[in-house]
Order: sequence, then structure tokens, then C-alpha cells
Amino acid sequence: MVFRKIVFLFCVPFSFLYFFIITLRNVFYAFNIFRKHKINAKVISVGNITWGGTGKTPVAAFIADILAKKNHRVSILIRGYGNDESELLPKLTSNVPVLVGKDRVARGLEAIESNLSDTILLDDGFQYVRLRRDLDIVCVDAVKPFGNGCVIPAGILREGLSSLKRADIFLITKADLVSSKDKLEKLERKLRFINPGAIIAKAIHRPLYFYRLSNEEKVNIGELQNKEFALVSAIGSPECFEKTVLRLGLKINKHFIFRDHHMYKKEDLDRINDYCRKNNIDTVISTEKDAVKLQRVEGIGHRAESKEQRVKYLVLKVRLEIIENEDGFYNRLFGIYSS
Repeated sequence: MVFRKIVFLFCVPFSFLYFFIITLRNVFYAFNIFRKHKINAKVISVGNITWGGTGKTPVAAFIADILAKKNHRVSILIRGYGNDESELLPKLTSNVPVLVGKDRVARGLEAIESNLSDTILLDDGFQYVRLRRDLDIVCVDAVKPFGNGCVIPAGILREGLSSLKRADIFLITKADLVSSKDKLEKLERKLRFINPGAIIAKAIHRPLYFYRLSNEEKVNIGELQNKEFALVSAIGSPECFEKTVLRLGLKINKHFIFRDHHMYKKEDLDRINDYCRKNNIDTVISTEKDAVKLQRVEGIGHRAESKEQRVKYLVLKVRLEIIENEDGFYNRLFGIYSS
């Protein structure tokens, strides 16, 4: 506890510096000192104000599919750090092109020219103010919405809360994992105070089924009862993943937690498999985001199913579902095409 306080106090001056730089940048864009680029397509940003963990990539995939079903030609633009999203998004969407690159103005123009896109979706785009957008959707984690209220590195905020005034829609994610209804209501009141004109909707990541990492074969959850499992995750909110698995009635022996965007190595899986063998655990459960990284490890499918190790890897398949103010969400989303 004392060490954490020392680290926090050390980080505070850097947070003030970071806050000043980000605020100054936003002012320069607001007064056109820095140029905002306009492209010939509808631009929708899906982002957040905190450092990871809000589930914005599944939201981007969800919106892309909705628009594609309405016959819009959608392309998703991502920055591409860690390459998690560049491999995950094609698995979550139905043939929606994903373009990777730091310069999303250039990638947007490329999407219009090569894919004839009429809609550009920015995954993690709230801070990318260089490109003009028609809609800003901000995902807010219901479990830990703003951390301690400080910007990084002293906290988890990527910019001050006043920047939420730029949002058109607040999508409160993981609404089913909050400990009390009062906490959700308090969060909603805070968002309305900051930005009274924004739509507020609530969503959950509903578990659908498990599938084998080695061959994507579905596994009935009934087959998993009365067993103990290990979890492995390298995501922004590992505690939410764990809580979801527990709510399915499964027993967790150990959760191997790695930092967000961690690139798995053979040594990591060897350590996990060794623990499982010593503790008579034959199945490890992971997330879809982790699955694309686990599959990069050479031979994981064969190793996971081998008779010698007898450790299987399962992936939890989830689907985003809007559970409150769905009409308001869709009206604001589709409204950009009539303006």
C-alpha cells in the first residue's frame, strides 16, 4: 500500500504534463489551428476515455455487422498496436474489411478507393480527432468507469472527463457485472451531467458457447460442469472475464493473468500446462481476443490436445447485446445517413 502511494505521487507531475499536452492539442483542433480532415464517407468512431478494458472492439464489430446488413459498405480502421484487433475483428464480423495503419486519414481514403466504402468505422478512435467524424460512440466500463479520476500515468484516463462533451452516444458496457444498481444509476447521472445531449445505452457481453481452440468445434456447457479449470487472459479487464465464467457455474482453480496485448510465447504455455498437469486440470479457458494470439504459438493445437499433456484449450464466445435504450442507440446511429 505504501509503495503504491509512492508510485502514485511520483506519477502525478507526469499526469499534469500529459493532461496539459492533450488539452492543448484538443484546443488547437477545436480552433482549426491543427487541421481536421474530411473524407467522402460517413465516419463513426468507437472509442473510450480510459486505458483499455471497455470492450470497444466487440462494439465496433457489432456496429459494422449492423450497418453491413443495411447494405452499407463498411471498412474498419485500426491503429494496429499489438495486432490483436487486426486478427480478431475479421473473426467477429462478416467479411468487413479491416485496414491497419497509424495514419487513418490515409487508410480512410484507401478504403473509399479500394473497397468503395461509404462508411468508415474507427476502432479506438475517440482520441483520433484529426479525422472529422459524423458520430462519436464512447464505451464506458460499468465496473470501473474512470478509475481514480486521474489521467495516465497516475490513473487510467486518456484525457480529462470534460472531453466526454464530444460524445454523441455513451454505451455503458458490462452492465450486468456491476455489484449494485445504484452504481449504474450514479454513473448515468454523471454522464448526463457532463453531456446532457448524448444518448445513453447499456450493453452486456452475453456468453454464447465454448469452442475448442484447436479446431473451433463447439462444446456444450453442460459437459463442463463439476470440473475445475484454469483461465488465461491478457486483456484490459481480466476480473470481468473471470466473473463471467463463474456466473456460468464453472469452477476456477487458477487464473493466469498477463498484461493487456501480451504476446504469448511457448514458455508461457509450458508454464500453464505444467501447472495444469500437476493439479489434474485438463482444460484451460481463454477469451476470443487471446485466442488469436495463442494460435500464433507454434503447435499449440497439437500440443494442447496431445496425449502426453492432456490439456485442452477452450475459447468463450460472447456476443454484444444492448439491453437498455436500444431504440435510442439505433435512431442516433442510423440518423447520420439522413443528415
